[in-house]
Amino acid sequence: MIISLVNQKGGVGKTTTAINLAASLTRKNCKLVFIDTDPQGSAVRWHAIENNKAFDIKHHPRPIFHQNLNELAWDYDHVVIDAPPALEDITKSILAITDLAIIPLSPSPVDLWSCNKTLEMISEEEKQNTHLKRKLLVSRKIPGTKLGREAKDAMEVFDTSLFETELCQRIAYIEAMSAGVSRSASRMGSRARRWLPATPRCRETP
Repeated sequence: MIISLVNQKGGVGKTTTAINLAASLTRKNCKLVFIDTDPQGSAVRWHAIENNKAFDIKHHPRPIFHQNLNELAWDYDHVVIDAPPALEDITKSILAITDLAIIPLSPSPVDLWSCNKTLEMISEEEKQNTHLKRKLLVSRKIPGTKLGREAKDAMEVFDTSLFETELCQRIAYIEAMSAGVSRSASRMGSRARRWLPATPRCRETP
């Protein structure tokens, strides 16, 4: 399965979510490759901290086409792709090969307004890629605020299904990223949620 984290706006938690999703799938005994298509290579930098071996990761800061998958992901159960902000040509190529597009979205007016462009792009790609599904994810929610409480209601305007789980803005995610680990692998106590879409275990544990 090819799962992509997409949003034309930066700062919505794409990379953090993608890394923790990939780590969760790996813990379920899935053979997984993470493809970082952002020219900044944030996920690659995270992976390099303390020679991280959480999962295989490849930097591919350019469009991905079906023929590239033979080279990048020929023997994996899942592919997690972290799409860059703003670079439409890369994002469009990713959507053309994606099974599930997850759109992390912060519950702020600016982020809600800017999401329309991303959803329009996905709608266009759905005409060609009939396997493409989309789902919104509340990300960087600030607990105890009116915006946080009304996050899901605000997103109903997009007429796109929404994950029940919400990711709150917690320092634990930042600390884990700085340490080169996923949130679940960090020993630091936190109320940060462990999030994973419903997927079966990939392989029997030997």
